Amino acid sequence: MKDRVLDAAEAVVVRSGIANLTLDAVAAEAGVSKGGLLHHYPSKDSLVEGMVIRCAERWRTDVIELYEQTPPGPGRMARALLNELRDTDAWCEHCEQSSSAAFAALMQNPKLIEPLRLTYETIRSRFADDGLDAGVGETILLAMDGLWLNRVLGLAKVDGPRMTRVRRALEKMMPDRTPTATASKPTRAAAKRHVAAKKRQKKS
Repeated sequence: MKDRVLDAAEAVVVRSGIANLTLDAVAAEAGVSKGGLLHHYPSKDSLVEGMVIRCAERWRTDVIELYEQTPPGPGRMARALLNELRDTDAWCEHCEQSSSAAFAALMQNPKLIEPLRLTYETIRSRFADDGLDAGVGETILLAMDGLWLNRVLGLAKVDGPRMTRVRRALEKMMPDRTPTATASKPTRAAAKRHVAAKKRQKKS
C-alpha cells in the first residue's frame, strides 16, 4: 500500500508538477480513499518524507550493488556509476524518481531532503577514496550531476547518444590500469522498478 501511494505521488509530480502534489491528487492517482492514504501518511510532510526516504534507500542499494559488480581497482566507484549510463531507460527512470522526491522536499520543507543529502555524501566520499588522481573522481561526479540537472530541468536533451559520448569522455580520464566494469545491465533493484514503471505507463 505504501509503495502504491509513493508511486502515485511520483507520477503526479512527473505529470503535473510539484504545485499539484496534493493528498487528494495522490489518493486519486493511487486509486485509494483519502482516508486510506491518511492512515499511512497523515500529512503532506509525511508523504514527502516517505518519498525521500524510499528514494534514498533505493539509491543507496543500487550504488552498493553497482559497486560490488565492478572489479576492484582504482576508480572502482567511478566505473560503477559510469556503467549506469549504459542503460538510458533505467537511468532516466532514476532521474524522475530522485527529482520528484528532491524537488518535493525542497518545496514542502527543505529539512526533509536530509536522507538524500546523506546518501549523496556517502557516494561523494567513496569517490574521494577511489584511488584516482586528485580532482578526477570529483570531475566525473560533477559531470554526472550535470547530466541529471539537464535531464530533470529540461535544460538540454539527454538521450542515449549524448550519455554515451559523455561516458566515453569521462572513461578516458581514468588510468589505463583500471579494469573494465563487468556490469553491463541495470541492477536487479533498478530492473524491477523499470518493469513496474512500464506497467504504470500502460495503465495511464
